[in-house]
Amino acid sequence: MDVKEQIDILVALQKNDTDADQVRKLLSGIAEKQRHLEKELTAAVSAKDAAAADLEGFRKSYRLLESDAKVNLELIRKSKSRLPGVKSNKEYQALLRQVEETEKKNSRIEDEMLAILDRIEAGEQVLEERKQDCLRAENAFETEKLRLVVETEKEEMHLAELADKRNQIAAAAPPDLMKIFMSTRKMVDGPMIVPVRGNTCEGCNINIPPQMANDLRRFESLNFCPFCNRIIYWEGPRD
Repeated sequence: MDVKEQIDILVALQKNDTDADQVRKLLSGIAEKQRHLEKELTAAVSAKDAAAADLEGFRKSYRLLESDAKVNLELIRKSKSRLPGVKSNKEYQALLRQVEETEKKNSRIEDEMLAILDRIEAGEQVLEERKQDCLRAENAFETEKLRLVVETEKEEMHLAELADKRNQIAAAAPPDLMKIFMSTRKMVDGPMIVPVRGNTCEGCNINIPPQMANDLRRFESLNFCPFCNRIIYWEGPRD
């Protein structure tokens, strides 16, 4: 296998790995979108549940006050019914004070009940808004989830195709060439094989020695950039 064929294999392997990395990034992005949708839906459901809990708390407070008001009204009724039968002025005045105090207490309770009714009304509005938010989040989740599932299946299929293609390319490569490919890829960040145009290595943008540039044109051996350690090859007509 001549040097040109080796370079073609290395370039093909690199392109395949680059394409596979891009697909994996796409899949990672899809997974992140799915997690984001799930978080939005969870947040919407939590907000709805919190609004429902707040509203139920207001209603419970109202029911408790309402119960206290009924008890006080019954106490007032009974106290007033006793007034005609009271014989002493002292007892009569005491009973009147009890009625007045209970009525004042009930008045305060009624004020609290009115305030809570305002909270209940506002809470019902908030709950309705949160239900609508939740419904929109659910619809967006279901719609986008379906699209993302289809997109995931497509990209996973693409990744499997790239893996098969890589195996085919690697199977056609000499073992020593694969060792060079793997070791060089571990040594450098980014592309491990790059062209030289003019005298400039496209991996580090530094001019290589003129003699090395001449050697590249002959395609007699694999060469490495003396500055970035990438495999380099001459980019131009090979006739």
